[in-house]
Amino acid sequence: MASPRVAQRIDRRSFLEGSLAAAAVAVVPGGSFAAGSDGIRIGLVGCGGRGVGAALQAAANCGVVIAAVGDSFSDQALAAAEAVVKATGRPLAADAIFSGDDAAARVIAADVDAVILATPPAFRPHHVVAAVHAGRHVYCEPPAAVDAAGVRRMLEVAGEARARGLSIASGLQSRHHAPTVALVERIHAGDIGRPWQATAIHHLGLPWRRASQPGWSSAEASLRNWIADDGLSGGGFVEHLIHAIDRSLWALGDEPPITAIAVRTPEALPVAVGVAPVATIRFQFTAGTVLEAAVVRRAGVDGLIDETLRGTAGWADLNRRLVNGRQTAAGPASPSPHAACMASFLRGIRDGRRVDDLESACRSTLVAVMGRMAGAGDSPVCWTDLWPTA
Repeated sequence: MASPRVAQRIDRRSFLEGSLAAAAVAVVPGGSFAAGSDGIRIGLVGCGGRGVGAALQAAANCGVVIAAVGDSFSDQALAAAEAVVKATGRPLAADAIFSGDDAAARVIAADVDAVILATPPAFRPHHVVAAVHAGRHVYCEPPAAVDAAGVRRMLEVAGEARARGLSIASGLQSRHHAPTVALVERIHAGDIGRPWQATAIHHLGLPWRRASQPGWSSAEASLRNWIADDGLSGGGFVEHLIHAIDRSLWALGDEPPITAIAVRTPEALPVAVGVAPVATIRFQFTAGTVLEAAVVRRAGVDGLIDETLRGTAGWADLNRRLVNGRQTAAGPASPSPHAACMASFLRGIRDGRRVDDLESACRSTLVAVMGRMAGAGDSPVCWTDLWPTA
């Protein structure tokens, strides 16, 4: 059954999910979450907008204390501390605010039960390994890494986390968001028949950029603008499209693709001199299902989200949460996806129940890496060449 056009127009601001404005939440002062406990003490590593947002969402849960913050840059660490104090009313000691190259290590070594890792994705495997070795529960923003080697390192440390009873939550928030969970359950129940084609295509403007300041080295300028540095972010396909790719894989049953190949077709988009054409990446699955994914980040591009799933008996929109054009059944008011994901992580710690979605985060990250690799060349990229088999 052919679906109508369901791509959603968006404005650029809707993608600034790392902004402090988007992170503002009502914070409930914490108390003991279990008899004899002072609560869950959390350290924040990476004090950009998403990191501060995650910290405030954590602090909104009763019994949670933000006990330490750290960032490569002192101005960001201090700003994060100020935001936490303002939101929670809890003082943060000066010796619990860290900056510099060893800020992550110092937060992880502090008196904390868990850490939020929100630094540039290139650092994710190193920081997760350090946190697990230190016996900390981990909430890490996706993607899990920026390359296949980083994904393999994350999978290796997952075994240690499991053995030590440590939770690792990936920040792939859709899987914890009740309305999206309900939508995927309907797809898995057969409401659109057998899925045969998925689409995950986003068009949006250029990423945010901080103007260079006097005294900044080129390395500092790159780190402060990591989202535009492919080595630090993994590129738009990995850093930005990870959530859409994860939703598509989840809806398709979490089966990894066999291959990824670039499909290069003419496009009516403004292309600056020296900018390579954008390829749509076609992922092929064993059942014959296809996922077509692309991300366009250019000045002057109209915002567009197309996350559709077509089946033998209908279609679904994973972004708007529609099945055959109708909204999924509304339930009780649901918190934001980010807040729901954080609450799930904290409930697991409080209840003594491990939360572990690292393998699915690694799978989705590696699919995104496959897409980036396929877009850089003309040959298919095979899953079995990248995912560890033993």
